Amino acid sequence: MTEVEKFARVIVPGPFKEPLTYHLPDELVDLIAPGSRVLIPLQRRTVTGVVLDIIKENPAVKTKAIIDRLDDRPLLDRHLLKLLQWIAHYYLAPLGEVLATLLPPNSRRQSRRMAVLRRDDITTLDEPCKQVVAELIRHKGKSSIKTLSQVFSGQSIERTLARLESLSTIEIVDHLPKQRRKRDAIASANSEAPAESEARFALTEEQQTTLDVISKRIETGGFETFLLHGVTGSGKTEVYIRAMERVKNFARRSLILIPEISLTPQLLDRLNARFPERVGVLHSALTSAERWAQWRQIARGEIDVVVGARSAVFAPIPDLGLIIVDEEHDSSYKQEEGVRYNGRDVAVVRAKQLGCPVILGSATPALESYENCRQGRYRLLEITRRVEQRPLPSIETVDLRFQPRGAEPASNREPAVAAKEPDPDRRLISAVFAEALKENLLAGYRTLIFLNRRGFANFLQCSLCGYVWRCPYCSVTLTLHLKQQRLACHHCDYRRPTTDVCPHCDNPTLGAIGSGTERIEQALTRLVPHARVARMDRDTTGKRGSHEEIIRRWEKGEIDILVGTQMVTKGHDVYGVTLVGALLADLSLNLPDFRAAERTFQLLSQVAGRSGRGNNPGRVIIQTYAPDHYAIQHLVSHDYKSFFAAECEFRRALNYPPFSRLVNFRLDGPKQSEVEKRAHSLARRLRELQTDSAKFGQQIELLGPAAAPIEKLRNRYRWQLLARSKQSSTLLEFARRARELMPSAHGVRLHVDVDPYSML
Repeated sequence: MTEVEKFARVIVPGPFKEPLTYHLPDELVDLIAPGSRVLIPLQRRTVTGVVLDIIKENPAVKTKAIIDRLDDRPLLDRHLLKLLQWIAHYYLAPLGEVLATLLPPNSRRQSRRMAVLRRDDITTLDEPCKQVVAELIRHKGKSSIKTLSQVFSGQSIERTLARLESLSTIEIVDHLPKQRRKRDAIASANSEAPAESEARFALTEEQQTTLDVISKRIETGGFETFLLHGVTGSGKTEVYIRAMERVKNFARRSLILIPEISLTPQLLDRLNARFPERVGVLHSALTSAERWAQWRQIARGEIDVVVGARSAVFAPIPDLGLIIVDEEHDSSYKQEEGVRYNGRDVAVVRAKQLGCPVILGSATPALESYENCRQGRYRLLEITRRVEQRPLPSIETVDLRFQPRGAEPASNREPAVAAKEPDPDRRLISAVFAEALKENLLAGYRTLIFLNRRGFANFLQCSLCGYVWRCPYCSVTLTLHLKQQRLACHHCDYRRPTTDVCPHCDNPTLGAIGSGTERIEQALTRLVPHARVARMDRDTTGKRGSHEEIIRRWEKGEIDILVGTQMVTKGHDVYGVTLVGALLADLSLNLPDFRAAERTFQLLSQVAGRSGRGNNPGRVIIQTYAPDHYAIQHLVSHDYKSFFAAECEFRRALNYPPFSRLVNFRLDGPKQSEVEKRAHSLARRLRELQTDSAKFGQQIELLGPAAAPIEKLRNRYRWQLLARSKQSSTLLEFARRARELMPSAHGVRLHVDVDPYSML
């Protein structure tokens, strides 16, 4: 043993706020370093942990020894360990939960308590013991305690097992499964990469100027945040790729984040052409084994460019020299459960800690990002024209308030099983858009139709008693999916068969209300029966590889009309799309969220940008009930800056971001009265804290408590309080105190969401 004993502080994935201290055995002293993955004893189990640091001080309490190390080299470098600690501090999350978010599932090994049958003589056993022995025999003499607890859920299984163990009938052992390792393979290897000659083209003057500025920072080194504001179709991706090539020339690596895995196929094609066999991919569609294989390849330095969704920001990339966040405004970068981090903001912090540049790219930047440019925190780079001088698409609105309804009933009602109205399509697709659609199809061009609601209809309602079929676990209606003949909740995935019979009055009078992408797809088969129509939403992309299959068909011209939700709006660069229609375009304007106008402008700008990317000009038709809203007006004129000014006026008046910072305290529990009671109790204590502290009283504004807009979700009731302040440090300190003040209650949980994105 060394002169001074050494100890390791180990972070354990799970609900552990602080690292646990373990003794380093002699044989491991020189083999374990910060970032190493190790096996440690924890209560009656053996689990995986990651070493945070090595300390020489002998703790006051007795410590257990680390069992073994799991890798030849540390899995996480010092920069990732530092980032992990920053996330825990800023987002007020337990250190163990942050590590669990960061690591791939297959990286964690954990022992299981097993019951092993030693003798099967049951003549002297009582009935509960006989049943357990019979179950063990059925499983060839061995079963986990967890499995037995599930099988005998109504019994005290621990007491029964203790009796059996005392009689030497069974033995309880701690079993550590071996780590299975599949052959590492680059997940993007099968991507259809274009030839190198097809992948490169001459940059426009604005593209070249932008690249020169970024390249200078790459060459000189150091941290800087660039906001690349480029109109749709301006070639931002090509700027990204050439910047990554510059980084590679300096023997460094790049990370590019994208908001949706549906964007992966096209981007991988281009990246594989420029970085053959050196591109890695990380996203939720990978299996656990594939994700772990990618992690290991990335950590070994075998990958030059990593592309992935939100969680890829944690990829263990050595010599990381550039981080890119594409569509930086997108709300999917915000994690809404568990550790509620924002991938875009974490990317900026990681780049700052590494001392490398970060590029945030968007045609419609988040207000916070654009305001950071105005304040001098970020550097604004602009590309105002499309490549090859292609014009931006013309955008026109159709005012749905004055559209004729023909012979349709005013209730917008349709039977649950089939459509029987004389012309049910007229209220879904206006005469203006229908005519444009037919003309576009005859000309041999493609059309994209956007409706941000999936399913066939929004809900079923009885025409006699007014009953609406709702989810029993959430405060929402059930959506009708006609093809599957089911009603489904899009929040908790509750499902039940559809019917025409009202469960309240027993009459066959349930009718479909509202429209979704499935209904639009059906309407198109009647409107343009010879067109090749496809739908892209969560219902059609649930199978592995389905995203890529639809996009490939779309690129090859095998689809004339593509109908979809917001996943069709992001980043797809397909020639031949000359018409885009946005149906019920103002749906998101009516959400109870201060970001409603911003999201609507961004969403519609993105979908409009899919049009006119080839040699033919694009046309966009926006069907809306609010054509005079400033978000729609500035959309029509492609004027982001005027929208930014108008929205900032609203935000400044109400003291919302980017002119303040927010923390949302959300309580949830199984009993409505208990959650409401605890919310009011927490609010009272926080206001007392404001009274006692001049700093909190002057700098913090507390709103609420109030029930969340979706009050019940997954069978848990939700109430919330909102704290806001112009001082970030004061707000975080207040939030920490709030967590300490949370009154304990059985089943009621407090979630602290720093910089919340969704208020629903």
